[in-house]
Amino acid sequence: MEDGPSSTSCFRRLTDCFLGASLTDEKVKAYLSLHPQMLDDFVLESVSAETLDRWLKRKTSSRLPSCNNCVSCVQQYQDTNMQGVVYELNSYMEQRLDTGGDNKLLLYELCNIIKTATKADGFALYFLGECNNSLCMFTPTGAKDGPPSLIPSGPIAFGTTIAAHVAKTRKTLLVEDIMGDERFPDGTGQDSGIHVHSVLCLPILTAIGDLIAILELHRHWGKEPFNLSHQEVATANLAWASVAIHQVQVCRGLAKQTELNDFLLDVSKTYFDNIVAIDSLLEHIMIYAKNLVNADRCALFQVDHNNKELYSDLFDIGEEKEGKPVFRKTKEIRFSIDKGIAGQVARTGEVLNIPDAYADPRFNREVDLKTGYTTRNILCMPIVSRGTVIGVVQMVNKLSGSAFTKTDENNFKMFAVFCALALHCANMYHRIRHSECIYRVTMEKLSYHSICTSEEWKTLTQLNLPAPIYKEIEMFHFDINPFEEIWPAVFIYMVHNSCGKTSFELEKLCRFTMSVRKNYRRVPYHNWKHAVTVAHCMYAILQKTTGIFTELEKKGLLIACLCHDLDHRGYSNTYLQKFDHPLAALYSTSTMEQHHFSQTVSILQLEGHNIFSNLNSSEYEQVLEIIRKAIIATDLALYFNNHQQLTELLGSQALDLNNHSHRDRVIGLMMTACDLCSVTKKWQITRLTANDIYAEFWAEGDEMKKIGMQPIPMMDRDKKDEVPQGQVGFYNAVAIPCYTTLAELFPPSNPLLNACK
Repeated sequence: MEDGPSSTSCFRRLTDCFLGASLTDEKVKAYLSLHPQMLDDFVLESVSAETLDRWLKRKTSSRLPSCNNCVSCVQQYQDTNMQGVVYELNSYMEQRLDTGGDNKLLLYELCNIIKTATKADGFALYFLGECNNSLCMFTPTGAKDGPPSLIPSGPIAFGTTIAAHVAKTRKTLLVEDIMGDERFPDGTGQDSGIHVHSVLCLPILTAIGDLIAILELHRHWGKEPFNLSHQEVATANLAWASVAIHQVQVCRGLAKQTELNDFLLDVSKTYFDNIVAIDSLLEHIMIYAKNLVNADRCALFQVDHNNKELYSDLFDIGEEKEGKPVFRKTKEIRFSIDKGIAGQVARTGEVLNIPDAYADPRFNREVDLKTGYTTRNILCMPIVSRGTVIGVVQMVNKLSGSAFTKTDENNFKMFAVFCALALHCANMYHRIRHSECIYRVTMEKLSYHSICTSEEWKTLTQLNLPAPIYKEIEMFHFDINPFEEIWPAVFIYMVHNSCGKTSFELEKLCRFTMSVRKNYRRVPYHNWKHAVTVAHCMYAILQKTTGIFTELEKKGLLIACLCHDLDHRGYSNTYLQKFDHPLAALYSTSTMEQHHFSQTVSILQLEGHNIFSNLNSSEYEQVLEIIRKAIIATDLALYFNNHQQLTELLGSQALDLNNHSHRDRVIGLMMTACDLCSVTKKWQITRLTANDIYAEFWAEGDEMKKIGMQPIPMMDRDKKDEVPQGQVGFYNAVAIPCYTTLAELFPPSNPLLNACK
């Protein structure tokens, strides 16, 4: 508490009152207040006992000013027992707060009660102004000035009124003589201030120290000044009341947070249930934003940083349909980021709360002139994602109140975080849609260039193999090189001879085969010739192991061999993964093998290419799984573990071809044997194939050298002298063990092992 100065006489401040030309009632009352003895003498001499008795009855029965429903409450607080006052006040406040009433009116009612408890002659209640730098006096319902209102009473500063001083210091002041205190030249700042003698002025603070209001209690001239006892009564009541109001605000805040959480869940559901309708999502967000801060209009602008512009195509037209605001989608408008309030927020990333738009030089009045709408106040918030402003939400004209409050700012900041997520999703969605369109166009072009022509597949249906081939094709050492022009016909023959001519529709089989040929790239080794060679080796094994594999397995294995290197780029999996190739991002293991299978499925899905269309859904799933596992097994990195497991099963005589796991391992070994079958051909063929393999290896090594990396010796053309030694090592470590195990599994495949040795 601060005590007022005890220096000057009040007569200096009252000179004008008593030296005026005319004598008024107010001057007489003031004079009698200063000379109570004269009033006593006058009453004793001139007033009868009956008159005094009548005055006393009027005095005790007079109704004190109060709110509409709290007269009885005021009377309850005549008790000077402090504990009783606080207990009764507690019950009253709880009852009123539970009803969700207006805090300002509730505080006014409380102050009226404190006025009675402290025997004050009057009081004034002040709240903070729009920008928290001024005070406004509260006028309640029922007062002669009309409905509840806040009347501006001046800035918060020293050297003005006692209320402004307390608002500035946030400390209680007890002043015995307000007229004689030079710190407050404007006194209480009210027209009736000449009546006021003693003032008890208290700040009403929240539990965390924020200023809610100022209570100013008055005692007129002729009354005893306020003392510490009165201050204790007022302080105790206000302390409890501020805690109670703070608790209510917390509860209401939690309710608001629950409402916001429900809304966020609702918006999330809207987004994920109907991701296509992104405008619906933005509209949903804008509707809630308006309700959140009780604004009349709402606008959401996105930021185009490349062109330094703000743009929008969804507008609040100020109409409602079925109780909800209507947003109209129109032609997109754009304006410079250097213009207007929204542009300022987009540039700086700062929140702008403008109580008077026309008083702010940044406000662009042209919009109001064009639309006929009058903008009074604006709350503008940036939407930030990853440290960059991606949008601006602008609320216009507060409906309840003269301007947007600090609470509106805080609520809106929390909401803006979700707006950022929604806008980010919207932008991501549009980018994905754009990418999808590009992808579709690209796939359409790719499809055109990767599908065989009708002339190609029709010609294939008429091709016949030369007579000498029929005998040679059954041998493991069969050389396909002389028959390059009829390689597709060689494959058709092998399929028909192994699976039957009715196993596939000829037209679809020819289309499929010719399109597969078209999708092999012109690389030195992993090309169309290699595909037919591997398919022939599988055909030879199947022909010599009749009765072991099902019809679905034979179909799947032949197709898998033909497609096992589709779209091969001539680079190893290690190279693709090391250099973060997009394929490596798609497939973290067995990168190229998974891509080969994906390409196989893509061709099967082309119109007129599904050679398995005659199968039911279960059989179709089975054959695709056979193809997938077979192609993945050609990853040489998987061979070593697979070979070891098979060797152990054979050694322990535990191998069971009826066991699906064992059967998959056997098929995996068959795929490796077929993939490496060039080492089982005649020497001149094997030598030429080795040259093709090393051409790919060295090309990969050259690419690594370009970026300063040293390739392994096998891929370094500068170490070509080490090739023979490397080939011997490959035969001993990979090829011979593979064909040895295969011969143990299927003795008719022994020629492969003998040719390898």
